[in-house]
Amino acid sequence: MMKQLLLLPFLFLLSLVSIDAQEIQDSTLVVVGGQEAKVAYNDGLNAIKNKKFKLAVQKLSEAIGYDANFAKAYLNRARAMQSLKQEESALMDLDSAIAKDPNLGEAYYMKGKIAQNKKQIDDAFALYQTAIEKGYKDANVYYFSGVIKFEKQEYDAAIEFYTKAIAKNKKHAFAYNDRGSCKRKKEDYDGAIKDYTKATVIDPKLALAFDNLSMVKTLKKDYEGAIKASNKAIALNPKSYIAYNNRGSVYYANKEYDKAIQDYKKAISLKADYAYAHNNLGNIQYKRKKYKEAVVSYTKAIESKKDYGTAYLNRGISKEMLRDAKGACLDWKEAVTLGVKKANQYAAGCN
Repeated sequence: MMKQLLLLPFLFLLSLVSIDAQEIQDSTLVVVGGQEAKVAYNDGLNAIKNKKFKLAVQKLSEAIGYDANFAKAYLNRARAMQSLKQEESALMDLDSAIAKDPNLGEAYYMKGKIAQNKKQIDDAFALYQTAIEKGYKDANVYYFSGVIKFEKQEYDAAIEFYTKAIAKNKKHAFAYNDRGSCKRKKEDYDGAIKDYTKATVIDPKLALAFDNLSMVKTLKKDYEGAIKASNKAIALNPKSYIAYNNRGSVYYANKEYDKAIQDYKKAISLKADYAYAHNNLGNIQYKRKKYKEAVVSYTKAIESKKDYGTAYLNRGISKEMLRDAKGACLDWKEAVTLGVKKANQYAAGCN
């Protein structure tokens, strides 16, 4: 029977663009002729720094009123509008910033972030590359480029971008974590462990890095190390149903089935429709020859995730053990339709 260990979906940081601190002047600046725009601009930056985004929009609008060609005022007003969830207005300001200064790389980067948030990843990637060409070299422009390449399963390219992000910011924990995920996909488990570990050193509160570390240690059959990492992930985020499910899979791999059951049930208690935990619980029930209970668990997994091919395969195997040949064949055929290659050998014997 196919035993599925859930690989943790990766979370990607989508933080706001850093504030240009060098643009913030002393608040005691004396106004002389022609500096009204600069004073209002600095007030706007201070408001952003203090997370007073409505005030920031007001002050940056004043700056633009004094100087309609003030490209960075448009740029930072767009930043404030993003924080206020006014993305369309932000985009208009970014276009204005680029019109005033076509070499303002940060504006292209910010447009890329908005596109990426909208799942327009090809547009986002092109904008990030334009930002780089225009001289914008912040670590995050490389990091988010790597995120897109990871989503496209272009792991070598993603690794290159994450490495550039790390070169720009050696404390970029998410870049280390995500580069580790690329290496895991390439089955470079030692490299993945090194990167995940580095991420946890940089940010000891980054629960997902501990969870990812646990999964790779499981693949290396270092169950003691995997449990230790999972325990840390759960301690950091006790409501993480994913972490409980993944720790259960470590116990499963180490044949500690009672502990695995407890963790799978805990995951389900935190998220009743968590398909992977239902499927994994069904695996243990099947292994203990509790075929009816296994069918119930696999059914819950399918109800939670209609395209869960592995659960159809597993339910079919349990139905076969209950002498329900017709039901088994229906499940195996559905698994084949959903792209589960192993299901072909089971479905081959069906009429």
